Amino acid sequence: MGGAELTVQHYAKAFGSEQELFAYSIRRPTHDIFDGLRIKTAIGEDSNWKCYWKYFQYCRKYKNHIFHFHNAGPIITFLTLLAGVKNPIYHIHGTIYWHSDFQKKYQKFFWNIVSWFKVNYLAVSRHAAQIFTRDVIAEEPDILYNGINTEPFLAKSHRRVQLKRIGYAGRLYDGKNVDLVIRLFEEVAEAYPELELHIAGDGPLREALEKQAAETAFSDRIKFLGFISDMPSFYSSIDAFIFLSAYESFGNVLAEALLTGAPVLTSDVPVFKEIYGEEEDFILGDFLDYETVSRNFRERLNNYSTLAEKGYAMIETIQEQFSIEKHLSQVKKVYEHY
Repeated sequence: MGGAELTVQHYAKAFGSEQELFAYSIRRPTHDIFDGLRIKTAIGEDSNWKCYWKYFQYCRKYKNHIFHFHNAGPIITFLTLLAGVKNPIYHIHGTIYWHSDFQKKYQKFFWNIVSWFKVNYLAVSRHAAQIFTRDVIAEEPDILYNGINTEPFLAKSHRRVQLKRIGYAGRLYDGKNVDLVIRLFEEVAEAYPELELHIAGDGPLREALEKQAAETAFSDRIKFLGFISDMPSFYSSIDAFIFLSAYESFGNVLAEALLTGAPVLTSDVPVFKEIYGEEEDFILGDFLDYETVSRNFRERLNNYSTLAEKGYAMIETIQEQFSIEKHLSQVKKVYEHY
């Protein structure tokens, strides 16, 4: 689950006892992300148009209510506005809006129509807001960082003293650059004979990544853990967290790892500095410049004690900035304007 899905779960728990909640999904989720929550669901996939029609009817029925939708895209946003919804809040959770010239053409067409309407735009980071303003609509979204249930992570926090396990967590697909993580591990594994790489998550690239790992001389020290429900325990079990993503709108996994005291090693995506500030030791560099990333990776491991102390020192700051309590209080203030 990404930041949008996790956020919706928090909203369900916070507001579900007061209101009836619905979720409409065009794509069938890999896991039941609403398991145990009071949410009625309608899923498309085999009949997307039926799902769209049900959603349109829902919008018509509750058009005077607040509609807070997350990363819905221009077509669903247009459908919402066409149904007459009067209080739309569009929550930006991404930075990639199209993958081809064809997508850009038809999506820009609908975004241009959406721009004629009054919509309250929120973004999960300054970085995401800037890209939305530059590429999509010349609006300035308000910033509302993702909220994290900090208590489970803080309960697992501890100071790292020895480097034995590096971890990655996230979806296994293009843009996350997990292949580079495996490559970096392979380069240092001989110098660190006790070091292991633990990869949590699933996705379309898992088979290819497992094959890449199997071809290394250190395959027995690379573990693919698949989908993990107890993420606080995972972060607590590792001594450093590595995340070389090509693009992110926020980066929940970095904040979660830091909440347990684990130091992080990342690519130079601008949003990451919104999480951990100007801490240069956490940045390995541009993922396209592998030589620099590799050199910095070795340097950080050689100075692991310093890196570990800087990770542990971030706990209080992350807790204050990104707690779910702070996020929900900000959401309520947004709703009070309607």
